[in-house]
Amino acid sequence: MNKKHEITQEFLNNILESMEGGVLTVNTEGQITSFNHSAEEITGFSKEEALGKDCHDILRSEICKDACPLEETIKTGKPIYNYEIIIKSKSGEKVPVNITSSPLRDSSNKIFGTVENFRDLTKHKGLWGRLREEKNRAQRYLNIAGVTIVAINEKGITTLINRKGCEVLGYEEEEIIGKNWFDLVVPEELRQKRKQTFANVMAGETKEIEDYENLIVTKSGEERIVDWHNTTLTDEKGQIIGTLSSGEDITMRKQTEAELIRTEKLASLGQLAASVAHEVNNPIAGILVYVSLLLKKHKEQNIQTEATETQLLKMKKELERTARIITNLLDFSRQSEPNIRPIEVNATIEAALQLVEHQISLESIRLDKKLDPKLPLIRADFDKIQQVLINIILNATQAMSDGGTLTITTSAAEGIKIDSSIKDTVRIDITDTGIGIPEENISKLFTPFFTTKEKGKGVGLGLPMVHGIIEKHGGRIDVDSKPNQGTTFTLYLEVMDGK
Repeated sequence: MNKKHEITQEFLNNILESMEGGVLTVNTEGQITSFNHSAEEITGFSKEEALGKDCHDILRSEICKDACPLEETIKTGKPIYNYEIIIKSKSGEKVPVNITSSPLRDSSNKIFGTVENFRDLTKHKGLWGRLREEKNRAQRYLNIAGVTIVAINEKGITTLINRKGCEVLGYEEEEIIGKNWFDLVVPEELRQKRKQTFANVMAGETKEIEDYENLIVTKSGEERIVDWHNTTLTDEKGQIIGTLSSGEDITMRKQTEAELIRTEKLASLGQLAASVAHEVNNPIAGILVYVSLLLKKHKEQNIQTEATETQLLKMKKELERTARIITNLLDFSRQSEPNIRPIEVNATIEAALQLVEHQISLESIRLDKKLDPKLPLIRADFDKIQQVLINIILNATQAMSDGGTLTITTSAAEGIKIDSSIKDTVRIDITDTGIGIPEENISKLFTPFFTTKEKGKGVGLGLPMVHGIIEKHGGRIDVDSKPNQGTTFTLYLEVMDGK
């Protein structure tokens, strides 16, 4: 029996040695148990050096660390065909190989290891050589692209990245290829959520978002904002096998936009300053009068309790009014985080008017409010909607430099089409009797940096900012205007649903 076993073993070894491609087997712990002559030639390691060693210490591929095919074959019991990786020979030379990994089973069908069959692609001209040439050509095309191009397989492992992507991230190509994209470049606090979203896409549970912006972290730890365009990759059977994405670094553009919007907001604050100064000075002047009266009566020792209480209550009311004005101004000026909550549209309008009422009166403008008291609530950011209203109202006052009428109307509007949806909304109309807008300029109103104001009075970001805020709230903004006949801005904001 032993003799028969020896003959069988010798026969198997002869087959192994005569095979053209490299063949090695490993046990379930990843240790090499056999190593043929072709494997010695490709890797530069002798059989004696390889046997008993961990597979990754001999092949020395980046994929061994993050997505070992041997482990997957042992775990799933399924072979993995023709995956292409770069291994490092004993001398340190990079060798491209094509590998097929298959499970080894005993007589009871239990997996006790894997067999790896691999070919040195540099020694196979023909088809493999042409494929390598095409791949290199494609990589050169990718490298001249001005955006980051990256491919990720279904496990989140980076399989391709171009030169621009390496420049943005600050890594060399070999530091990225074979590594988990999310562990390498996604901020830690966002990593788990991004991984889960990606896993859902790979499982076909959710559709890949084609265009979005998100943060990445470079090798130096700097956070950058990238605008991505994505598509899923599928195999010949239609199974999702990864994603291909192109991304533009828009960090500087975002910073510039934020600074310009801040400048526009400061310009609005400048216009509000005089108005608020007058508004605050009036109640303070009243308080000073009441304080003088109280001091005089105290000096004469002729303090009348009933009169004193009345004067103190008036002082309290004026101080509360002053505090509200200052609070509103501070709320408007600060850089606040979005705070979406149920709000009353009419209350938001009144808060905005508190800051601009004196400006309206200085321009000899009559204010006409037609606010529906039975409006439903909307779900919005109070500060952002107030910012929208103030911007439009200030524009209206500037359009009526010789006086006029500003009319603000609110109403419920059902069945309004916004994009491709039909929504129930609250409608806000802000109408002035000013100089109007030429028809050719109406389509440009929401274009960044377009302005008809004199130099120094605006940079053309107010209305684009207004449009952006309304759009992010899922609303709509319309403009109706004719030269010398006034202008109406109409805002539609979706009402809260039953939930």
